[in-house]
Amino acid sequence: MATKQATIEANQPEPSSRMETVLDRLRVGGFDPTVRWWEFAGFGSLIVIALVMRLWDVGVRAMHHDESLHALYSWNLFNDLNYQHNPMMHGPFQFEANAAIFFILGDSDVTARLLYVVMGTALVAMPFLLRKRIGRLGAIFTAAALTFSPTLLYFSRFARNDILMAVWAFGLVISMWRYLDEGKNRYLYFSAALMALALGTKESAYLVIATLGLFLALQVGAPTLSRLLRPVEIEGVSPPVAVGRVAKTLWGSYSQGFDLAIISRPTAYLLLLVTLTLPLWSAFAAIFQDTLLWSWTNLVLAAPEGNPIIGSPIGGGKVIAFLIIVALGGLGGLAGYRWNWGIWWRCALIFWIIWILLYTTFGTNFFPGIRSGVWNSLGYWVVQQGEARGGQPWYYYFVITPVYEYLPLLVGVIAGVFYFRKRDHFSLFLVYWPTVTFALYTIASEKMPWLLVNITLPLIVLSGKFMADIVERIEWRSLTRNGGLLVIAAVPIFVLLLWQLAFFEPTQRNVINIVLPLALAAVLLGMAASGFYVARRMGQQAFGAVALLGLVAMLAVLTVRTGWIASYQNGDTPVEMIVYTQTSPDITRLLDTIEATGAGDTIPLIIDQTSGFTWPWAWYLRNETNVNFPSYSGSSVVSNPGAPIVVVHSQNQDAADEGLRGIYTKGERIRHRWWFPESTYRNLTPTKFVKAIFDRESWRRTMDYWLNREGVSDRLGSEDSYVYFQQGFQQNFSEQP
Repeated sequence: MATKQATIEANQPEPSSRMETVLDRLRVGGFDPTVRWWEFAGFGSLIVIALVMRLWDVGVRAMHHDESLHALYSWNLFNDLNYQHNPMMHGPFQFEANAAIFFILGDSDVTARLLYVVMGTALVAMPFLLRKRIGRLGAIFTAAALTFSPTLLYFSRFARNDILMAVWAFGLVISMWRYLDEGKNRYLYFSAALMALALGTKESAYLVIATLGLFLALQVGAPTLSRLLRPVEIEGVSPPVAVGRVAKTLWGSYSQGFDLAIISRPTAYLLLLVTLTLPLWSAFAAIFQDTLLWSWTNLVLAAPEGNPIIGSPIGGGKVIAFLIIVALGGLGGLAGYRWNWGIWWRCALIFWIIWILLYTTFGTNFFPGIRSGVWNSLGYWVVQQGEARGGQPWYYYFVITPVYEYLPLLVGVIAGVFYFRKRDHFSLFLVYWPTVTFALYTIASEKMPWLLVNITLPLIVLSGKFMADIVERIEWRSLTRNGGLLVIAAVPIFVLLLWQLAFFEPTQRNVINIVLPLALAAVLLGMAASGFYVARRMGQQAFGAVALLGLVAMLAVLTVRTGWIASYQNGDTPVEMIVYTQTSPDITRLLDTIEATGAGDTIPLIIDQTSGFTWPWAWYLRNETNVNFPSYSGSSVVSNPGAPIVVVHSQNQDAADEGLRGIYTKGERIRHRWWFPESTYRNLTPTKFVKAIFDRESWRRTMDYWLNREGVSDRLGSEDSYVYFQQGFQQNFSEQP
């Protein structure tokens, strides 16, 4: 026995060898065991801060119209498995995930937003997985910017799927670059799962896949075209001859064929993106149905507005749709077979299992779910592009982005110029990603504030890496000797003094009001001269770097302030552009009265559903059985509706005043939903823009709004209701402010 024990002990490796074995296994598993303590501390702190910020008072803000839709349909699924995919509310993932949360934690305003809180927090952790590309410090900077971004903070507390799409999109970007760097098949499997989740969440997934695919196509295609066309002689010949020679060369290369089994990693990843999703692009063919190419057939591939199922094929169009789906599916499968069948079928299995489970609600709605997901999902939004919901001007994102994401926008523009000159593939991608995303959402007809999430994410990743590169290249010891640290502190002071001088407006003529601007100008000139001197000692590049750090530090503080005000002070008040057609706090105030009196439960409650005023009441009163939602018109308000509380749309107020007089109290106005005064930025022309640049008062109004949200509170638009209480009914609503 002793000999056996001694043999076992002799065969065990030394402690140092055991540690090396563990580290080797971690490396093989893809985990970097050399993570520094400050990385763990930094990410751990940011994740905790992000979670607290997203959870804080998350149930206080009134439920937006869209939030109440998503919450109620999730609740219906939780209660009786009653859910069918409707592309108007995008993909099924959020409904199924919310239903699971309701099952575990119960249904409330907080749990209705919990999925988005968790995913918004997970987004903060994700730069850790890309730190080999953006650097350790770049990952920390990116995570910090994701934590405090006003846009991402607000929509991580908002029951819409845009923050979910940010997680899937970032996951795809990470998986793509991990595969391009390491070539491990697991990143292809991760990508297949992420694409299925994205396509099951929102149709903007098509834009994400197209953006990544176009980048890879350019990366693969540009060198190939250059190599093929290098020997073609086109100098000194006519354009038709030149085109003919180019076409002949390209056709010759194509006719010789190529071996899909021997392709580069970018080509393999591009092939994966295309082949897995190809059948789901079928409904894109509907863009041709109103053109000369297709209109002559009289076949409808995507039913327009006014049809029972918008975006679905009709009649003979169903046959064409089926053939397109089969053809594209077969083409994708054939390409996957020729590339690497052993890998591709596994990716396809992962992708389609997840996708089918989502769209069929885990098999409970099989064929209708598949039919709706394969065609109607994209077909509906192809039709909606003609509707241009929101009716925003083409420059909408040029207006709203600097209001909230001024820090990553400024740094991103500077980084774009720097990295475009650098021209390595990853840096070019970081420039390409926000640029193409911004362009796509500007071109798209529907423009909404929540879509700013998609633009903000790539801007933050670009700016996070750039700021890390700046910090790491600075020679801090030399900087300290040359007064560089003073520059960092001086830049915010210089900007503040310049602000005061630019907008100085004396209330009366006296010595102080004459001396003060002169003194400010003198101080600014002195600081500028000192900066010029320090720049000569440090060098222009070093001075520019530290000056940028000072400016970024100041804007970072303002960013935290902007996010705090937007999410916690003005969360349901549309002095914020990001607060779009929001349910008014008047609704939650009335809800408190309804709950206190038992209306809707033991006492009848009537709510006029004119103009969609069912929402968000349908969510708030989901458990009540004594609620009626009639659709009143001007003459249909009955004189004694039989309920002590009656809520009527404002367009029916006159009829309600007449019909309820003497039995009910005078109607009290409540704002049902309200919105930002869009006249402040609509109808902008080049002439007006140039004129405003040179108009000091325009600058003052703009900066007052940008900094303090002043100048719009008296112009908010609203659509209202009137609430009537039966005479003698005990309620405290009328006593509240």
